[in-house]
Amino acid sequence: MNQNALRRVTSFIGNLTRYALLTCLLLLPISDNASALDSGSATIALFHGEWSGLWECRENAWFVDQDQSLTCRMEQVLQKNGKIRTRGMGYLWTRNTYSDFILDLEYRLSPKANSGVFFRADPANPVQGGFEIQLLDNASVEEAAGRMDPKKQNGALYDCQSPSVDSALPVGQWNRLRLTCRGQHVTVEINGKKVNDIDLSQWVTARMNPDGSVNKFEQALNTRPKTGRIGFQNHGNQVWFRDIKVTNLK
Repeated sequence: MNQNALRRVTSFIGNLTRYALLTCLLLLPISDNASALDSGSATIALFHGEWSGLWECRENAWFVDQDQSLTCRMEQVLQKNGKIRTRGMGYLWTRNTYSDFILDLEYRLSPKANSGVFFRADPANPVQGGFEIQLLDNASVEEAAGRMDPKKQNGALYDCQSPSVDSALPVGQWNRLRLTCRGQHVTVEINGKKVNDIDLSQWVTARMNPDGSVNKFEQALNTRPKTGRIGFQNHGNQVWFRDIKVTNLK
């Protein structure tokens, strides 16, 4: 075989090898920690039974419970009125910031638990510098304190828009929450049902909701930053989270 023929055979074999390798890569299954949902997006596990460096909080404030869920330690504090109050030891925050994303997780509340999922938030000022989806044991809180504002019930955009339906399971059971943020459009699903559909562009006035009711926020929601941290709050009784995944849509 002359040298020209040998080069042609060698080139053909090289191309065939590269084609076979590419085919094998395309057929490989995508893992749960990096599954492509659309062009440029990937899902990563923020928490799946083990503590990771993807989070930050006050030292020892959050820990992995015996059932491999993430929960907040409680502490007793002396209030100005002289009474002792038991509360969680602060927020838990992602180290990374997110703008357009899908957050998928499971949460479980203890009786009278009051918690929240914050997003696009500033940890230095989460209430006035972020957004909150309320997590609350509606039944126990209303039994103790009476009927509450629907804009502060489970699944609400806190103090701004009430959920359209209560699809939460009885307290003590695990619920699945899915929060989707695309620009000014935010949706909340609990146990597979859409409970809130929010257009943030409608909040154009400070301390005012589109329906004319007042809220506590010093800045109109449509002017707030479109990126920030994801965080979990614990106001009172214990709350647990597990199987936390985020898909970056940018």
